[in-house]
Amino acid sequence: MIKFLLSLALVASPVPADAPRHLDWQPCPDAGPVPIQCADLGVPLAEPGGRTITLKVARLPATGPKRGTVLVNFGGPQGGQIASLRSRPQIFDAIRRSMDVVTWDPRGYPGLSDPVLDCDWSKVRTPPFPADQAEFDRLAADNRARADRCRASDPELFDHMDSAGDARDADRIRQALGENRMNFIGTSYGGVIAQAYARQFPERVRTLYIDGTGNHSARDWPRELDATARDYERYLRRFFDWAGPGTEQRWQALMAKADAAPIPAGTARFDGTQLRALGFQKVTLGPEAWPTLVNAITAAEAGDASGFAGPGTDPYPGVPGGGVKECLDFPRARDHAEIARGVGRLNRVAPNVGASFPLAWHLPTTCAGWPAPATNPPAPLPAAVPPMLGAGTWLDFGSTARALATVPGSRAIHHDGPGHNLFAAMTNPCVIDHVSRYVTERVLPPQNTQCD
Repeated sequence: MIKFLLSLALVASPVPADAPRHLDWQPCPDAGPVPIQCADLGVPLAEPGGRTITLKVARLPATGPKRGTVLVNFGGPQGGQIASLRSRPQIFDAIRRSMDVVTWDPRGYPGLSDPVLDCDWSKVRTPPFPADQAEFDRLAADNRARADRCRASDPELFDHMDSAGDARDADRIRQALGENRMNFIGTSYGGVIAQAYARQFPERVRTLYIDGTGNHSARDWPRELDATARDYERYLRRFFDWAGPGTEQRWQALMAKADAAPIPAGTARFDGTQLRALGFQKVTLGPEAWPTLVNAITAAEAGDASGFAGPGTDPYPGVPGGGVKECLDFPRARDHAEIARGVGRLNRVAPNVGASFPLAWHLPTTCAGWPAPATNPPAPLPAAVPPMLGAGTWLDFGSTARALATVPGSRAIHHDGPGHNLFAAMTNPCVIDHVSRYVTERVLPPQNTQCD
């Protein structure tokens, strides 16, 4: 669906002499017909040493002679990774001929690992951009109060929920499995965790695949936001071209009208940024949904913007999950002037999208005032990472490819269509074939590979 503080270690940590080499595999709770096995693994909450937390680790055993393991995170970020593995075992059929497939429920999130933060994991509405420093200060105070309610249940855990912590947990799992090097599949937000793993443990990576993920390896975050805005502007242009002459002008006029006076949508009222965000969400559904968006534009021009409303009971833009991990992984706004500069720049870079997407709008505004610092900001990957593989759609090919571009020899598979998460969510057979061959044989597809 994010300023720089400390650099992350680039050299792989040596395996501790007391690293566990055995996991007591038992049937997972409510495993059902899928032969999935679970085990508990104690890991340090923070390095080095100190308090221990318990991860629930799960595996689909290899169906043939085992030659290794692949570790998977399906994204979210969310805790139900074991449930996700249980629900889609077929995508790993080729990999399982020679490898175990392993996942874990990440620290702190609702799932089978322990402990779990006592937080509201539902949707957080994206607030309007503050008009001045006084509004920014009120926004930051509201964010801190929301975060403090979550943090109160376990402050130490709350402060160590970044993807770098997940990556260290993943390496403890590697040690427990007795693997010298790890294969890692990270889809959607799981790709952020995979990049964190490669950043900390490059010499422990055998293969690494990311799918539909943000570029968490950027050297210059404002430039990455600009590039993302341009990606989305190109996506939106597909809709304009499909809808016919004059649609772009109508879009721009409608957004300006809503900025001047928010347009009613039932009990809600949408300003221009909200309409941009909600409209773009509908564009990403693909051409089958575009006639509905044209009708929504027409109705909003007449004074009823309810056709833009988001799904569920809250019609406004927002992101689920509370931001517990995201606010530690991405830069946040420090004051109103910083927000204003970013909004102005993105409006110039991409006038139809502007700063209406989550990395430029939701994260800076909902993470301002956060009680824990951003401990895992974007940073380049080290040269020691072996060539990686990635894939993306109209929505996310650009950001995935930019993450891969920092590692020479990497390849990106493009899907010329809408959607998100080709391997795990869309179960694209072409992508699954390439990923399976890469993970098992370390064979990358040719440059400019397309998967329909």
